[in-house]
Amino acid sequence: MKKIEVNQKELRRIVLETAAIIGVCALVFAGITQAAFSAVTNQTATVPAAVSMETAGKSSVPAGYVKADYTIELGQYSKQPTAKDISVEEAAERGAQDLWRVFGLDLSGKTIEMTYNEATSTHPRADWTGIVTISENHLYYFSIDAVTGENRVTQQEKYWDEGVDTGMDTSLLKDHTEFDALAQTINQKYQFVTGKVTSVEYAGQGFCTNPSGAKNATVEIQVKSENGQQAQLSFSRYNNEFLGVAYDCWVKESAAIERQILNELEEEEATQILIDDEEMEGAQQIGGYWIKVIQPSE
Repeated sequence: MKKIEVNQKELRRIVLETAAIIGVCALVFAGITQAAFSAVTNQTATVPAAVSMETAGKSSVPAGYVKADYTIELGQYSKQPTAKDISVEEAAERGAQDLWRVFGLDLSGKTIEMTYNEATSTHPRADWTGIVTISENHLYYFSIDAVTGENRVTQQEKYWDEGVDTGMDTSLLKDHTEFDALAQTINQKYQFVTGKVTSVEYAGQGFCTNPSGAKNATVEIQVKSENGQQAQLSFSRYNNEFLGVAYDCWVKESAAIERQILNELEEEEATQILIDDEEMEGAQQIGGYWIKVIQPSE
């Protein structure tokens, strides 16, 4: 039995801090699913609309890049962009360029499914997201700021049918030097943050599951530079493969939302959350764990 007991404020902090590159990945932490992330972040947050363009995520055509002959399709849930937003064609091309730069992906003959997401209280920047499906167990994903055109997230999702331990790796809480070194090497190659790297920190872990049940376990490492830029890099805990990056604008926006929510929770009564890997009476099973909410009056 592995039982964890936290209060609601702490649960929200844990989920927020480990909501790394969400994308199309059903990210979880200790069995807490993305549905739980949505539940604990159902708060009003105000984030300044201005975003600096002086970031590593600023879009520019990579050297040697040649535009591929790909097809654009609008996703089923795509909203209508506003007059101030960049076009779906421009967003798709910016995403395609970064997929090529980071993963060497040739999009010739491929289809990019594009979705426009409106700004909300917990998603304060409208964005265009794109998905390129290679197979059931392999796809690529990107997010582009709909107003500035900045790259927000560029990643790949890979899944395996067996052999993936999706449980929380507690050893990484004490020693994550292997992934720190990988993050530094990858950042040096792609310059996700520019200038001298001043810190490399563990940022969370989780796992992804596709509709057929194939999985991948992930770990997130945050890199910071001397000029204030930040990037969050994702790696597979299964085989150490680099999975993607969340750029400076995404990382800082997420941190601002987290601070806002935590400030709003300062005076709330603590609600206890019990998390166990064995069934508990009155608990709900989520992601292989049993979660029980105990109100202060109970």
